[in-house]
Amino acid sequence: MGDSTGLTEKKRRQAVIREVLRAGTGTTQEEIKEYLLVRGIRASQATMSRDLREIGAVKLHIDGGRACYKLGAPVDILAKTVANYPVSYEAVGNLLVIKTTPGNAPGLCVMLDSQGWREIAGTIAGDDTVLVITRSTEDVQTVIMRLEKKI
Repeated sequence: MGDSTGLTEKKRRQAVIREVLRAGTGTTQEEIKEYLLVRGIRASQATMSRDLREIGAVKLHIDGGRACYKLGAPVDILAKTVANYPVSYEAVGNLLVIKTTPGNAPGLCVMLDSQGWREIAGTIAGDDTVLVITRSTEDVQTVIMRLEKKI
């Protein structure tokens, strides 16, 4: 059911989530939920998680084991993620195995997907490992160099 602005409840909720993420330097789900409540919007944890995923928010792990969500230029967030988390690379043919700290692979995977690099055919994430499938063995080296900011 839409509100007076013509937005569906989902679109209104996602617009408010984008608004709070743009205003902060990193926001937890609890902070998002409080902000939604102030705006008269109730959402379950599952709904918020789905909304965050659909709007392209990225979950980043911060000090003390906490996690926050961010929106922003994907390249900027990718650079910060690679710089902040220990990452190792292993090329295996046209595959690239990227190791991260526990819990950070899904966020890194989303960020890689958002880059639109033609060399990447697809990605798969576990908890601390991302598998990048490239179009050729040469493309693996290009992706590594981009990640290391050499090109």
